[in-house]
Amino acid sequence: MIKTIIFDIGGVLIGYDWRAYMMKLFNGDEKLVDALITNIFKNQRWDEVDRGVLTEEELITSFSQDAPELRDQIQLFWDNCGDALWQYDFTHEWLDELKARGYQLLYLSNWSDNLYHLASKQLDFLPKLDGGVFSYKVKLIKPDHAIYNALIERYDLNPSECVFLDDKIENIEGARECGLNAIQVTTHEEAVSQLEKILNS
Repeated sequence: MIKTIIFDIGGVLIGYDWRAYMMKLFNGDEKLVDALITNIFKNQRWDEVDRGVLTEEELITSFSQDAPELRDQIQLFWDNCGDALWQYDFTHEWLDELKARGYQLLYLSNWSDNLYHLASKQLDFLPKLDGGVFSYKVKLIKPDHAIYNALIERYDLNPSECVFLDDKIENIEGARECGLNAIQVTTHEEAVSQLEKILNS
C-alpha cells in the first residue's frame, strides 16, 4: 500500500527551458547561446551547481574556464536563471487532490541554492508538501543512492510504501535500486495514469 508520494520538481511540477530563456536573454544570438550551453551544462558542470559544494565564484570560474571571454554573459545568466522556470498549471490542484486523499507528499530534487532563491514564486507550492530534500542542502545529487537514503532515513520511510516521480530515467533507476516504486514522467497525463494504477493496485 502506497503511503508516500515523492516528487522531483524540475520537469514534474515546474517546467524549464534553458535554451529558450537564453535566446531571449541574448537577443537570439544562437552562436553565443550554443557556446554558453556547452560551457555551463556540458561535462557535468551543472551537477556541481546542484551538489552545493562550490561557491558562486568557483562555479562561474568553472563555467568560463574554457571561454573566459564569456564570463560576463555567464554571470548574467547565473543572476537571472530563475526566469527560465515556470510552474505548471496543474501543480497546485494535483498536490491538493493527493493531499486530500491522505498521502504524505515529499520532494527529492537536484536543486541549487541560487535557483531556490531566484525561483521562490515558482516554488510557492512547497508549503503544501510535508517536507523533502534538496540536493544542495545535503551535498548529494541523484542518482547517488545516498540522497534517496537520506530522504528515507529523515522521514522514516518504508521504500515499498513510496512512489517516486522523476523525468530522468537515471534517477528512476536509482530510486528503484533503493527499493522505491518509481515512475518516469514523460507527460503529466501519462504520469497521472501510471500513478493512479500504482495507488489503486
